[in-house]
Amino acid sequence: MPTTSSVFYIGGPEVMLRISGHSVSAERGEARVETGPWLADPAAGVNRASLAVALDDVTGYVVDAGSPDGLWPVSLGIRMDFVADPPLDGTPLNVTGELVARDERGAMTTGRVSDPSGRPIATIIQRSHLVDAPTTPGAHATTEVLDAPVSPVREQLGLVSTAADVLTMAPTALSANGMGSVHGGILICASELAAMSSVEANGQLRTTSIDITYVRPCNAADTTTFTSETLHRGRSLSVVRVVSANSSGKPSSIATVVLQHV
Repeated sequence: MPTTSSVFYIGGPEVMLRISGHSVSAERGEARVETGPWLADPAAGVNRASLAVALDDVTGYVVDAGSPDGLWPVSLGIRMDFVADPPLDGTPLNVTGELVARDERGAMTTGRVSDPSGRPIATIIQRSHLVDAPTTPGAHATTEVLDAPVSPVREQLGLVSTAADVLTMAPTALSANGMGSVHGGILICASELAAMSSVEANGQLRTTSIDITYVRPCNAADTTTFTSETLHRGRSLSVVRVVSANSSGKPSSIATVVLQHV
């Protein structure tokens, strides 16, 4: 099994969510996430799915570290489960990722976020496939995003309601990965916020799981819309499908978000 090291790309999503301490090999990756008031949200209560950025990074770079030169892993799908809210008081969280299996087409990885005592906060399973690496990757984090504010992630990303069951995100460096696409973890994060807004959660619901499929790249230089459809709304559980798309209207991701009353 190869053990090649991989260098993490630090872009707007990583700066916004205070992700640091990266260490990765072809078998295992680690990082840290700083918590704070930016994880609070008026609809979601706590933006649990913001942890998707760090988990996507760690598990994806494990695949990259063991891949042939000239190839880059792209997510096919991610499943996340949540067991607790991330704290808002500055407590650092530990992020780990491990290889499950790989072949010439891609890999499967798993990971978790834990608090300092080892208590799990969230888990991930990711399937990736390999594509040609970009020859002109996107710009690294600029000075404009190096000092991320403490305002909620929803506000930092500029997510606004533009129609019933629709959130819109204008182009922003805070959403982009190194290929110039909206970071897969940001698509998960925004899908949670769109689902919470759609059912008017008002902090009374928490996300228990998100299952997302990526069907085409989402251009970070274009406007992105998140359109929600409530599939079930009961006394204790709601299920919402959220589809992201650029201005062409063609889907980029399709997420199923499961919400539970607290």
